[in-house]
Amino acid sequence: MQERTVTLAQLLQLLPDARCDAPADPVTPAARHVTSDSRTVQPGSLFVAVSGGRTDGHRFLPAAAAAGAAILVGTAAPERLRTNGLWVADIPYVQVADSRRALAIAAAALYGFPSSRLPVIGVTGTDGKTTTCTLLEAILAAVGADAQHPAGRVGLVTTVGARILGRESETGLHVTTPDAPDVQHFLADMLAAGCQYAVIESTSHGLAQARVAAVAFDVAAVTNITHEHLDFHGSRDAYVDAKALLFRSLYASPAKPGVPRCAILNADDAGSYGRLLAVLNEEAAVHDYRVPVRSYGIPGHSGVQLDVAARDIAYSPARTRFMLHWWGGAFPIETTLLGEFNVYNVLCAATAALALDVAPAFVQQGVSALEGVIGRMQRIDAGQDFLAIVDFAHTHVSLANALRTLRPLVDGSADTPGRLISVFGSAGLRDRTKRRLMGRVSGELADFTVITAEDPRTEDLAEICRAIEIGVREFAGSERYTIIPDRAAAIQYAVNLARAGDIVAAFGKGHERSMCFGETEHPWSDQEAMYTALTQRAAR
Repeated sequence: MQERTVTLAQLLQLLPDARCDAPADPVTPAARHVTSDSRTVQPGSLFVAVSGGRTDGHRFLPAAAAAGAAILVGTAAPERLRTNGLWVADIPYVQVADSRRALAIAAAALYGFPSSRLPVIGVTGTDGKTTTCTLLEAILAAVGADAQHPAGRVGLVTTVGARILGRESETGLHVTTPDAPDVQHFLADMLAAGCQYAVIESTSHGLAQARVAAVAFDVAAVTNITHEHLDFHGSRDAYVDAKALLFRSLYASPAKPGVPRCAILNADDAGSYGRLLAVLNEEAAVHDYRVPVRSYGIPGHSGVQLDVAARDIAYSPARTRFMLHWWGGAFPIETTLLGEFNVYNVLCAATAALALDVAPAFVQQGVSALEGVIGRMQRIDAGQDFLAIVDFAHTHVSLANALRTLRPLVDGSADTPGRLISVFGSAGLRDRTKRRLMGRVSGELADFTVITAEDPRTEDLAEICRAIEIGVREFAGSERYTIIPDRAAAIQYAVNLARAGDIVAAFGKGHERSMCFGETEHPWSDQEAMYTALTQRAAR
């Protein structure tokens, strides 16, 4: 197979604002690897210096050159690099306005712009992104399943991992969209594997940092937009604007022959519907054409006319059923996913599939087949006589949704109602205002709250716990909560406290496989911690 490369000439053509100071070399340099991490530079790499956070990537230009980089890219002017002793005289340096976007475009060029050759669905939002993407994967897998491809012909990239034709790949320890070169690499692998569809979970960080900037989207969907990540974005408006980048990318992506295009909005989400509709109108005016917009929701929750609606919803401890009404008729849906918020996730995924002309039978089949998503209302069973749950809820809205979903399972489980025991913390160096809000939610909706660690990073864990405690105490007295900083001990305490018919739910870590103390990621799994606690209780 011919080696993939991206040449300096290609790069300059793709980045019209670029300025290049290249050595006198009659042969156009070509790179066979693209990275922004100087530690991964190899001979023939294109190294992009990215500034942000605690590190200025321009500091590593000499190191990248020494490791064999063929092309260097950054935002700093050559004069500044010379002044600071960072100029490399014998390697082409390309100055750009936005190095993150340049990184994405260079990576896409290296792999031959794979997203231009298959339908791509992007999903953003505060809550429900991973579940919605996984639902879409199940639906689209049903479309392409055959003897040769039993797992379907679909590729998926989420914050949990990547999956191509059912084969798993890790994307990292924490929750965000992978870096642009990884996204493009996954897309190229999907294309090579014969995928018919690609589903990309697009976080606000991933969008703001241009990790999906060079992805050609055909369908863009939003779950909801609530209070989250203000530590990174600075304001709610900036956070919403970051989510809106997915819809702007939809307009910027060229249409593909035979592939429908659609923007999908949650009509019942006041935090996103109006603003995103305005963005779509802005883009339509700029580009002088419109992308079809489809809205989904539950009748009576807003005054917006719905293109896709859930009616006659019936909840049970094991299943959720409803009739899905869409622009082509109606059909029944049955899912093992619980709660109203999962009805919205199903609606979002179904709307995206129907917009791509997927038959309702495949929507039914895919939704019914999905038994669950790791770290999302995941049941941990060690033979105990109460329910143990691990869930990723890490905002006050998602925590409220989760607790309201679990509440009927204890209230209606027996003549004597069980108790709902909540275990959670709040991340350090992240949005501080949500700590009290999450405490209020648990104090009001849970019967007992155990406040504990969740990635305190370099912050004082005791201070984080006290901020949560302030919220809990607005609804619960001291007899209804405790603070146990050690997360394993906190889960063990909650499990030991449980009686038959209770629910113990650990929130905030979900699928994550590490916990950060200081600047170090330590191995961690809520699933393992919960199972260990259950077995130790049984052994007493």
